[in-house]
Amino acid sequence: MLSIRSALTIWLLAPFCLVQAAAVARGTPASSAPTPPAAAALLPKVRAITGFVRLDPARYVEQVDAALAVLHDAQKEFQSRGYEVETLRIVTQPLAELVQGQTESQALAFLEKLDALSAHDGFMPDIGPAMLRDEDDPRTMRLLARALSMLTHLNGNAILADEEGIHWRVVHESAALVRYLAEHSAHSQGNFNFTATAMLKPYGPFFPGTYYTGDADALAIGYESANIVQAVFSRTHGDFAASVTALTEALTLHAKVAEEVGIRVAAAQGWIRLPRRSVMCPSAQRWRPTPALSSARAGR
Repeated sequence: MLSIRSALTIWLLAPFCLVQAAAVARGTPASSAPTPPAAAALLPKVRAITGFVRLDPARYVEQVDAALAVLHDAQKEFQSRGYEVETLRIVTQPLAELVQGQTESQALAFLEKLDALSAHDGFMPDIGPAMLRDEDDPRTMRLLARALSMLTHLNGNAILADEEGIHWRVVHESAALVRYLAEHSAHSQGNFNFTATAMLKPYGPFFPGTYYTGDADALAIGYESANIVQAVFSRTHGDFAASVTALTEALTLHAKVAEEVGIRVAAAQGWIRLPRRSVMCPSAQRWRPTPALSSARAGR
């Protein structure tokens, strides 16, 4: 049994809205009885079951296998409750940390192996930000550019701004990377596997902008919920207040299902759940410690 720490985050993505919830602090695992998500049995797709794993290039195959066992466990739980699961994903530590101590040729060789492993084992890999701040080495961005120009499964990103301000050097390097991929990847499609983000919190399930810098062995679940939104709006007929209430209730049902699945998977794997995370609600301009509506962020 593994002895590792896990954060569980649930995201529901739909036009103009995002609901985030997280597992509560350590407690009794949820009941094994499946929870019907809605009376009408209208289910969103599980767009992404995403694991955050700190890889060691010397034993990355073993680590990926262990992570996929957890992701497949979660996938089976969702499928047993009637949900369609579209993708399994693994996010590594930021690229500079992942290839630390390697020459550029060694790093590219390792990334090629990781890319091939993802294709063989059926998961989407993201190698995190090449630059998180202006002080980071820009050579990592150039390594990412070369990797994304040749390898079609890897994803990566860069962080243009955070609470401390705009990272102008990262902006410049991101523009150079985008141009490089336009000129050097097949049909310029390498750019589909890169994004530059600003003010994006870590541990989101959606690619290519997701990342983390803290604890690994974390799990995020992302729903594709446009059908839920459409069903709610068809009933509320333009009543804004009724739409907010009904949409919050509908999405919260599925957030609770994802929470139950995550708790069960964590308990089965001997994981420790971290406390609930807060969510920013722009309409209220304050932090809420409960699931809340927020602006949707671009991702896939």
